[in-house]
Amino acid sequence: MKIMMQPFRAAAWFGPVILCATFAGAPCFGQAPITEGLVARWSGDGNAKDSAGHLDGQVSGGLRYVPGPAGQAFQFDGGSAKVDFGAATGNFGTRDFTVVFWMKTDSKIPLEAFLDKKPTCDARYSHWTITSGGGEPRVAGVLIFAINEGVNTASDCLTSSRPMNDGQWHHIAWVRQSTSSGSCMGLAYVDGALDNSKAYPKAVDIANDAPLLLGRDTCECCDGRRAYSGAAAELQLFSHALTAEEILTIYQAGKSDK
Repeated sequence: MKIMMQPFRAAAWFGPVILCATFAGAPCFGQAPITEGLVARWSGDGNAKDSAGHLDGQVSGGLRYVPGPAGQAFQFDGGSAKVDFGAATGNFGTRDFTVVFWMKTDSKIPLEAFLDKKPTCDARYSHWTITSGGGEPRVAGVLIFAINEGVNTASDCLTSSRPMNDGQWHHIAWVRQSTSSGSCMGLAYVDGALDNSKAYPKAVDIANDAPLLLGRDTCECCDGRRAYSGAAAELQLFSHALTAEEILTIYQAGKSDK
């Protein structure tokens, strides 16, 4: 039987990477069909272990497990439930990256946490967040992908074109892709298709000592946002900008198992 080795791209800011071998073309990461550059993967299938490396999450609060796109998924109660992936996770620097996940919510709260990599609820430090709901005026269920370079500047935000709070599973991918001119693009994909994009003059250097949190947000104290109420599964971090074709492949692989 011929053994095929899948290439990978190492990146120190994500932590260790496991070299993956597949047999007869079948991916060894189960429902992770794209393994090049995959440096963290938390399926939510009954635990918060990282099957791509060593960045295991710590579960706390009222988190439960429910049926997901494939296997089980994290279920957040809109209160104390969270997964803490540690401070070493999500320090992208100025590099390209991709964040991929499945989510399901029917919450009508106008602003909820989802993913948070932020030390304090202000703009003193560089950070990034993904929230469910937001904008001005606030719209429940839209996804806001925000990056802030710190030094008390306003966040650069990319918003999904439609709400995701219809009670159905949706596949989301957020990409930062550099350009030859030194600028970069922010790209949001929903269910395998490009949903929105935005050009940025530069790639903000994102690095801080705050843990990456799923389900909770540092700003729950201050601006009216609430903890996430809904499910999430197959959270993956990549050390480069996935192509549209790769994102479609991941979506179709997950969709076929629903």
